[in-house]
Amino acid sequence: MTPDEKIAYARSFTAHVGVDTGKVSHAVVVSGPDGRRSKPFTVKIGRADFDEADAQIRRLAPPDTPREKVLVGLEFAGQYGYTFAHDLARRGYPIVNVLPTVTKRMKEVEDNSPLKTDGKDATLIARLVAEGKFVRFPFLDPTYAALRHLAVNRHRLGVEGVRYKNRLQSLLDLGWPEFLPVFKENLMAKTPMALLARWPLPEDLLGAPLRTVMRVAREASRNHIDRDRIRALLASARETVGVRTGADERRREMLQVLDRLALVREQIAEVELWLAAAIASCPPARALATVPEVGTVCAATIVSELGMPDDYEHPRQVLKLAGMNLVEKSSGLHKGRKRQSKRGRPLLRRQLYLLAGRWCQRRGIYRAYYEALVARNGGHKTKAVCAVARKLVPMLLAVMQSGEPFDRARWEAARLLPRVKAVEEQ
Repeated sequence: MTPDEKIAYARSFTAHVGVDTGKVSHAVVVSGPDGRRSKPFTVKIGRADFDEADAQIRRLAPPDTPREKVLVGLEFAGQYGYTFAHDLARRGYPIVNVLPTVTKRMKEVEDNSPLKTDGKDATLIARLVAEGKFVRFPFLDPTYAALRHLAVNRHRLGVEGVRYKNRLQSLLDLGWPEFLPVFKENLMAKTPMALLARWPLPEDLLGAPLRTVMRVAREASRNHIDRDRIRALLASARETVGVRTGADERRREMLQVLDRLALVREQIAEVELWLAAAIASCPPARALATVPEVGTVCAATIVSELGMPDDYEHPRQVLKLAGMNLVEKSSGLHKGRKRQSKRGRPLLRRQLYLLAGRWCQRRGIYRAYYEALVARNGGHKTKAVCAVARKLVPMLLAVMQSGEPFDRARWEAARLLPRVKAVEEQ
């Protein structure tokens, strides 16, 4: 909705409710048709408390006002407040979301005071709801809700895996800094992981027979590792400059980290199987997965962050949701530099950027366009990748809305058509 449409939508309701959510309780204020706002009251988390909140809202609203004519706006604090929002929606209340940035900017406009309390926030939220300063609350269908949960779970597992990898790297930097160069800095490959799980410290490897080390390495690498590399690894273990104190404690910690890292990788593989099954039951995600370089995680994340593709009338809405819309600060003679707002869904923006990076690789579909951008903008590669990411959004949205597999020949013909028309007009 446009700002004017939001104002008209808000005015169609008899009463407006502002809710400042919290971990153990929520502050609620009800505003009537004359703009007068009630005193804040507290709602704790629980079935009986939610029933009492519903009754209190009905008492403070004008008499005989149905729930469908009471617009409820919530300012969410992380995951807090989602249970209350779904409970109110189940009872029939229309739900919208007031962004914390808007509340923060309007805080001192309310009473010219830096006062910050839950009651004041709820009072201000009720006013913002009545003025149409809100965004749509994303109630997802079960299919999209499952995709979002799985995609977020996959992202968190990936972050956890990186954390354990960095922790393992720090232990090697202390006790065996020569280990990684032997394997070309590829710590997560099967061979170095198998060797570390068997001999986490250099003195452990030196005490093992060469034949046993070769057998473990060849089983892990499927006979792709040669004897020279194993000898180089043994030489690094003999000549290491690593710290020797606290060897027993460091060995136990490395084995713990390796076990946790293996568990995380198993869970990632399991979640990706669930993601593949969820994508198969979602036509927009299934169509998106046919786009080159779009994998299971990428397709699931993009579709789950967007929700229903048919809710979007223009690609600019997707760009704004991802925080990739361009903004500037200009005044008078000063012309500000354009940049991305980065006010939106970070996971959606991340996947679009990573996808654009894959399309800009040496054999990527957008390689020529990327090189032209780099040549034109003075060699700024990150800016060029961001521009490609913005360029991808209309095509991705069209694929999801149509539900048809990606047709590369048709897409390339559509890209060349404007150029042909421009040449013909000349």
